[in-house]
Amino acid sequence: MSLKPLVLPPAQPRQLPSGEPSGDTLVRRAPSSRPHPHLNVPAPWPQVRADLRLWIVLGDLAAVLVPVWALLLLGRADTALAVGVAGGGQVVLVWSMGGLGPGAVDHGRVPSGRLALCALLTCPVSLLAAQTLGAPRRACLLLLALQALLVLAGRVLEGSWLYRRRLEGHALRRTLVVMGPGAEPMMYQLRRFPGDGLMVVGYLSSGVGDSYDRPADPVRSAQHVASLVADERIDVVMTVGSVTPGDLLNIMRGLEGTPVRLLVAPGLQDVEPERMEGVPVTHGWTGVVAVRTRRTRALGKAVFDRVAGTLLTVLAAPVIGLAALAVRLDSPGPAFYRQVRVGRGGEPFTLWKLRSMYVDADARRAALVSVGGDAGNEVLFKDRADPRITRVGHWIRRLSIDELPQLINVVTGEMSLVGPRPALPEEVAAYETEARRRLLVKPGLTGLWQVSGRSDLSWESTVALDRHYVENQGGGMDVRILARTVQAVLGGRGAY
Repeated sequence: MSLKPLVLPPAQPRQLPSGEPSGDTLVRRAPSSRPHPHLNVPAPWPQVRADLRLWIVLGDLAAVLVPVWALLLLGRADTALAVGVAGGGQVVLVWSMGGLGPGAVDHGRVPSGRLALCALLTCPVSLLAAQTLGAPRRACLLLLALQALLVLAGRVLEGSWLYRRRLEGHALRRTLVVMGPGAEPMMYQLRRFPGDGLMVVGYLSSGVGDSYDRPADPVRSAQHVASLVADERIDVVMTVGSVTPGDLLNIMRGLEGTPVRLLVAPGLQDVEPERMEGVPVTHGWTGVVAVRTRRTRALGKAVFDRVAGTLLTVLAAPVIGLAALAVRLDSPGPAFYRQVRVGRGGEPFTLWKLRSMYVDADARRAALVSVGGDAGNEVLFKDRADPRITRVGHWIRRLSIDELPQLINVVTGEMSLVGPRPALPEEVAAYETEARRRLLVKPGLTGLWQVSGRSDLSWESTVALDRHYVENQGGGMDVRILARTVQAVLGGRGAY
């Protein structure tokens, strides 16, 4: 498969004109059109980056000062001073640990782990300040936690704003892509995610022969790279695929003394940063990728599933009871529906759900498929206007209430709170090799595919998301998925 010219999303503005330039410029440019001179031109990335950094700094300081200001209004100057000292130390510690680095500013990532660690490390400072100033220690600790939550909220708002602006074509970084062998999958992903904020303006090649339809100009020297970066006002140079060590060295030397970021994408798929660790080798370094789930992590996940599943079952019991009553009143038949699903390692188990269809739904499925009623994908059966769904069924599916009885399966250890979708035996029979990797972990009440579009996704996308979870499962990813589940349920997209 040869690399085609990159087609950027329509929202991305201010591209360079297409064509084959001559001389010491880019041989391949991203096709585009120059905007009308009277239209508003987005601010250049260095200016946007400075504004974002200032926004983060002011937001962090506001998170510290708001509780201090409230205490001063209440006449508690001693407590206000203690809280201000501890909160200021907490924020400075976050900044020193990369809270103002490229991940936070350029990519809008929320350093939640670092923030929690800094809050914990600042607790002794808070206690010492409280003892010195005669302030109540418990109140100081609670307000320190409040400051951390306010910092976290400000970072989340900043990251969300940056993502939305990039989807609208703003806050983009002019990017020069250097392509090596194996670049095609990464270039495909680059086209799929405009929210990363990379506006590709041209390409160079490394170690590439005539395998491309329109080969790009090779990396000639460090001076060549420096000239292109200056002429094209490049913000980011991104290497994709197997760029040769010599070309990578020329790129790094060409970027010396410039604020340009270098992103190296070697083509690793389904590898989260948490799985990688840099280790030194002779005259350089290499990355160690964890390929096994640590036993402590697996044990922690199992304990969390049982404890959290039990608590959620108690909390959800009234909702399940009311929904079960509505199901019984709406249509004849039992309130609950049991079905055999396939769990980890191919072991079958009985899954519990609230009945959202008429009692003869299974018998009517074949007839529905025969008349073209399947709006799903190659393996999963889904229909936006499925006539077998009851009136109450539409509502409980829309809000995912029909899935709540699966908490019983979580408590009994047959399922997890987070994991791939529990599959039917006939679906598993149609699995290919990659799809069978979904059976390496327990199926989940929610998962990556549920928070990424649910039934609107193709089968390939569903498998890719579940495979990514299987390869990178961990506590951090589970927390992110659980947080996104609330948004997905309220939005209802793909729930039918």
